[in-house]
Amino acid sequence: MGHGVHRSLALLVLGLSLILAGTACKSAPGPEAPVTTAPDFGSTRATPAEKVEETKGFKESQPETEGVKESASSLAEKLNTQGVLKTIHFDFDKYDIRSDAIRTLGDNASTIKQYPQFKLRIEGHCDERGTVEYNLALGEKRARAARDYLVSLGTPAQKLRIISYGKERPVDPGHNEEAWAMNRRAEFIFLAE
Repeated sequence: MGHGVHRSLALLVLGLSLILAGTACKSAPGPEAPVTTAPDFGSTRATPAEKVEETKGFKESQPETEGVKESASSLAEKLNTQGVLKTIHFDFDKYDIRSDAIRTLGDNASTIKQYPQFKLRIEGHCDERGTVEYNLALGEKRARAARDYLVSLGTPAQKLRIISYGKERPVDPGHNEEAWAMNRRAEFIFLAE
């Protein structure tokens, strides 16, 4: 009995589909009638073209002396790509500013003053040794130490942001003292905000 019901339903659906298809074809619009007469262009009289004297006294175009100004974000990106702000490095398990970093921070402070429209992000980094939590805290202390030194050189504190990446962003993926020394650092990034 189940097959009979399914067969009846299938036939009913098929029948309705055929009826709807036939009805849809009948309601479609017929073809448009072809155009049998040419358009009449002679009914309006053409006016002769007006003679215009050549204008004199136009100023010759000069290229702008300033050139096109870069957007703040593209300039910041360009400066960051060029590496105008230098990275400083730290000793193992330390966050105090080394003597070689003092000159670098002085140069960075001068460069920062040349671009007062930008804020600056100071990123603290660590080597792979130690726990994630410990290295995040140490990276923050390194970034804070660099920020405090820049402020002591006259950089406005409100323009400086700090962040710690701990050991998550090594610049050298090696597992030796040379790689670790490169990864214990603070980086300086211009921000166009």
